[in-house]
Amino acid sequence: MEKILIIDDDVDICALLKRFLERNGYEVTTSFKGQEGLQQFTNNDFDVVLTDFRLPDLDGIEVLKSIKKAKSNIPVIVITGYSDVGQAVKVIRLGAFEYVTKPIFPEEILMLIKDALKTKSVSPERGVSSDLGTKKSQKYPLSNTNDYVFGKSPHAKRVQNLIELVAPTDMTVVILGASGTGKEVAARMIHRNSKRKENPFVAVDCGALPKELAASELFGHEKGAFTGAVSAKKGYFEMANGGTLFLDEIGNLTYENQIKLLRVLQERVIRRMGSEKDIPVDVRIIVATNEDLKNAMRRGEFREDIFFRINEFNIDLPSVKENKEDLEEYLDFFLEKSNQELDKQINKIDPPVIEAFRKYSWPGNIREIKNVVKRLVLLTKGQVITKDALPPEFLNASMIQSDNSADQNIFNLKTVVEQAESEAILRALKATNYNKSKCAELLGVDRKTLYNKMNAYGLIN
Repeated sequence: MEKILIIDDDVDICALLKRFLERNGYEVTTSFKGQEGLQQFTNNDFDVVLTDFRLPDLDGIEVLKSIKKAKSNIPVIVITGYSDVGQAVKVIRLGAFEYVTKPIFPEEILMLIKDALKTKSVSPERGVSSDLGTKKSQKYPLSNTNDYVFGKSPHAKRVQNLIELVAPTDMTVVILGASGTGKEVAARMIHRNSKRKENPFVAVDCGALPKELAASELFGHEKGAFTGAVSAKKGYFEMANGGTLFLDEIGNLTYENQIKLLRVLQERVIRRMGSEKDIPVDVRIIVATNEDLKNAMRRGEFREDIFFRINEFNIDLPSVKENKEDLEEYLDFFLEKSNQELDKQINKIDPPVIEAFRKYSWPGNIREIKNVVKRLVLLTKGQVITKDALPPEFLNASMIQSDNSADQNIFNLKTVVEQAESEAILRALKATNYNKSKCAELLGVDRKTLYNKMNAYGLIN
């Protein structure tokens, strides 16, 4: 029988939830003060904690921090009578499983507790199933997409909660994360769950915009505005009017275009190149970056006023290397998707393959998992993916970690070159704070070559 601890100074709420949860098969302990609740938590084993945000002696933040410090895997549901997005964001970032506003509905609390218990049961040591194809198709309510799946780890749950919190608002969102972590997909999820969902979602890679044409692409131009402007053209802001504009790699915008962007953020109007007329736009802005904008500000490459305009809310997407707890979910999802796309029926991944996946660093993150699984499904003739189908880099990763250098693949020249190129690109990206123009210059190649290499190695988001 799972044990629930309720910390709330409202005696009626405690009594109501206690009776309801006990009828549903849980053992419930109640406390009316924060210190008393923490003492109960210290002296007993609980599976889920519900705590009020405002208590006579402590606030919910203090209770949450104490619980997470003592036992980080215990889900905590925070209850409050105040609907405050900022407050909700704070508790979610501190590790709360969920944030619920009063009035309390026992059925809702029961559902949250069941979800929390499922999350708690996902232990980091549980490993990855090798019978992935035998599972039933899961529901991923937020994603609604064929390109992404939420895992069950605390990292994944926190990201999902943050998206759910911010989506219904019009707040500007900054999405942080390495290449391949799904920044554009997260932006699309925010749009799909917003009040703008029936209107356009326009995605722009600022790093791929030619410097001389960036202003035209973003803000549009009139006929004759420059050589080659044979007709008027709408920019991305006008295309996204009423909807959402996603600006990926925003740090790559030139200083001049940053000034124009600031005017749009402040006044909600754009002016096409070659025009003297302002055009009102109603656009929600979501931006993404895998570089530190604060460092770019210190270098004078990114305007402080823009940073403080866009930095209303941020979501940090973990890399696969940081969050291998969700590897099973990713493999399951992309195996099923690849089976559908390729009309195959792969229903098992051999344990040695799973072990190689665990040891691999996944520099291309979720995008790389998707590409690798699809390639393995295509190459597999039977119903089981075996080690024979693995690319050399996975075998090499396995050998390096097991100190076994007998396999001839480590001497494969093509593999060595590809691995060296991939590592060099990653080092150059980090050295230039993920500015692709500077990265290409550092590597001595043009931007097109860099993009092709990054795409080949699964490093493009």
